[in-house]
Amino acid sequence: MKKRILKIFEDKGILLDPGAIDELSAAKDAMKCVDAILSDPERPLVVTKADVQYYLTCQPVKPKATPPKTAPEPRVALPSIEAEPGEIRILKDITGDSTCVGNVIDFAKLFNDRFQTLKKILARRRELAGMMSIDRARKIQKDVRFVGIVNDSRTTKNGHTILDIEDEDDRIQVLIMKGAKKGMDAFIKDEVLGIVGSLSKDGELVIAKDVIRPEVPLNNSMAPNGSNAIVAFVSDIHVGSSEFLPDAWNRFVAWLNKNPVAKGIAYIIMPGDLVDGIGIYPGQEDELSIEDVYEQYQEFARLVAAVPHRIKIVMMPGNHDAVRLAEPQPALPKEVSSMFDSRVTFVGNPCYMEIEGRTILAYHGRSMDDFAGNIPNMSQMRPAEIMKEMLRRRHLAPIYGDRTALAPEQRDYLVIDRVPDIFVTGHVHRCAIGEYRGIKMINASAWQGQTEYQRMRNQVPEPARVPMIDLGTGDIWVEDFSSS
Repeated sequence: MKKRILKIFEDKGILLDPGAIDELSAAKDAMKCVDAILSDPERPLVVTKADVQYYLTCQPVKPKATPPKTAPEPRVALPSIEAEPGEIRILKDITGDSTCVGNVIDFAKLFNDRFQTLKKILARRRELAGMMSIDRARKIQKDVRFVGIVNDSRTTKNGHTILDIEDEDDRIQVLIMKGAKKGMDAFIKDEVLGIVGSLSKDGELVIAKDVIRPEVPLNNSMAPNGSNAIVAFVSDIHVGSSEFLPDAWNRFVAWLNKNPVAKGIAYIIMPGDLVDGIGIYPGQEDELSIEDVYEQYQEFARLVAAVPHRIKIVMMPGNHDAVRLAEPQPALPKEVSSMFDSRVTFVGNPCYMEIEGRTILAYHGRSMDDFAGNIPNMSQMRPAEIMKEMLRRRHLAPIYGDRTALAPEQRDYLVIDRVPDIFVTGHVHRCAIGEYRGIKMINASAWQGQTEYQRMRNQVPEPARVPMIDLGTGDIWVEDFSSS
């Protein structure tokens, strides 16, 4: 088999590294994979073991007669089975798969997985055809292309940007000139970038001609699929807080039971901070109406029981909930989940799920604090702008060592490795709907009034709004329950 595979690629002038040959030879669908590689004009110049694994799991989309500037990317990274009406399929979730111990080796594996996953996405970009390692780029006195992770970013006194970029084996500085299109952009630590530029004579600096982010592809619009279901998004309920808004919640539940529009709601997704928790922020004990976290969940279960039983509910933890603070967070423990009936599905944070043919990426959104603190003019009061930056970088929480604690799992569950139809967050207590490259973006409001802690930080909530989306048409709107 090895000789046959080698001969096929030799005849086509395609290079294979030894790991790729071994992976192909051991595969059940070896020849199908070979055909997929040969038919993909955007394949890398040298096919690696990782490339073979990719082609074995999801076949590249063949280009149209006039290929786009950016190579097409599969919307889902793994083969998809059509979900039945009423079925919630979990596509990716840390729950039950956590393996981290917390040592240095675990962190190395986490960042290596992030780097390799995003490098694979960037390798499909035409601008990076022929990319190489930083070490090899140093030896080439011409234009270079490589992928690296940002170790540091600074602005010179003349207004130029210097990035310290590293890959698996080496690091180099990249100069982005003031006034260049990419020079107006903001760069953050630990994001993965593609660099196109020219090397200085001493091999210590690259003058950037282009900086390429992993980005989501264009034209991800939701084509009608025949579903009649509506999904409502309810986040940051904060039961147990003295600022919880019971009247607004009761208006919402009454609306679910009586309004004709509500009859179409088949699902409610709750992306975190279901209860207020204990000891989360300074002075919280003075703003609690329920001081025991399990009693908070019992009260929340009572409130949820009034939601019509035809509606299936997905619950996810946030930074106020009774799970580990470090992300990714597993689903709520059995001591909590047992308080709710069987129509509730408990998932981790973040979670990819599929409902009636639509891929939904749900993330509580703690890293919005980090994005707002590290990108000029970015604000938690405008969450849709931050969500767009996450999609551009293909990562939910790239910065290590800021306010968002990251668990050193061997796999980076915060990489946006699949292109969702719908992307939902919470955390900042604002209601926002938007669209980026066809992806529906939703920030799911809150059910808590302004706390003293928020007041000190000039955070103004926008509570008791419920964004909704029609899974069949993609239409999106907001229902307001903030006043009677």
